[in-house]
Amino acid sequence: VKPMFALAGLHYGINTPERSVRDPGWYQLNGQGRRYRDWKKWGHGWAVDLRTAVEQSCDVYFYDLAHRLGIQRLHDFSVQFGFGVPTGVDQTSERPGVMPSDAWKRKALGQPWYPGETLSAGIGQGYVLTTPMQLAQMTAVLANRGHVFRPHLLAAVDGKPVEPELLHTVE
Repeated sequence: VKPMFALAGLHYGINTPERSVRDPGWYQLNGQGRRYRDWKKWGHGWAVDLRTAVEQSCDVYFYDLAHRLGIQRLHDFSVQFGFGVPTGVDQTSERPGVMPSDAWKRKALGQPWYPGETLSAGIGQGYVLTTPMQLAQMTAVLANRGHVFRPHLLAAVDGKPVEPELLHTVE
């Protein structure tokens, strides 16, 4: 999910490829309280930019980005890639998964959204629940430069090839 969220930061104009963060191995909201750990205990260094963050899957960079984006923008951007909704793949038991938002949490759990939960969502954890098909579709959307096609498991039906169907383009 990190490449998709990197693109969200660029899309909403709150990030640039050159902007960097210091990664000592943890992140704190507003510099206080709980430390959200990076997968790399000692961190990724002093100047982690967008390219390095994606290449090395730097949690601290994406915690910071998620905090600046906020859960609503993370949610809205992700839904365009097929998160939290069925992809429409040609099978009968597809589940929608969950791309959380404040409204989703209030409806599902009767609780407010907390800022720390945004950090977890920013690295694809917490309440985020995706299917393998949604992850494959997200990857395809990135590779297809924002064009969202209905995924298919079948190459043909009754001998007739299944044609690609453009659903929409990510805005």
